[in-house]
Amino acid sequence: MKLKLLTAAVATTALLVTGLFAADKKMGMEKMAEMPFGGHNDVAYSKTLWDKIEAAGLNSTPANLYVGGPPHGPVREVLEGMIDGKRVIVKRNYGGKGVSLETVANDRAAYLKAVTVMIKMDKGYDSKNNDWFWVKYKADGSLHSTPKGAKIAGKFPGCISCHSSASGSDLVFAHNKEANAEVVYVK
Repeated sequence: MKLKLLTAAVATTALLVTGLFAADKKMGMEKMAEMPFGGHNDVAYSKTLWDKIEAAGLNSTPANLYVGGPPHGPVREVLEGMIDGKRVIVKRNYGGKGVSLETVANDRAAYLKAVTVMIKMDKGYDSKNNDWFWVKYKADGSLHSTPKGAKIAGKFPGCISCHSSASGSDLVFAHNKEANAEVVYVK
């Protein structure tokens, strides 16, 4: 009798524990699906986007370098173009020891720390934030991650909150000769 009770207790405990892990795992997946960035679709799209940026010359055409600041880096350059009929803005961000306008102009590859991109998606993608998709690449085209390991691609809150302070109504900062540099348009 005691053996039957013990067996039943172990079986019940195993079922409960299995159920808890399954529920925990399921909740984790639901949370993952609710994340506005870094999901499977965001990462997959960002890989395709990188290839299209490369093919369009938006990551190799030199642009006007200008002095910047956090979060993008002390030196940066901005290019704009179209990919698949969508407006895309590519910001190359430079940093590191000895970085200056002159050192970057002489060797961009040595100082490139990130390529940040915003691309206007179809209406309804994120209408609350003007339908922009945000992504932060490393120099090699792989994705930067948050400290918790989420890939920075999609509706990234850090990009959105900062760009919400841009003048106008489209989350795009104006770049002018006096303050920064002219944007280079790549056709």
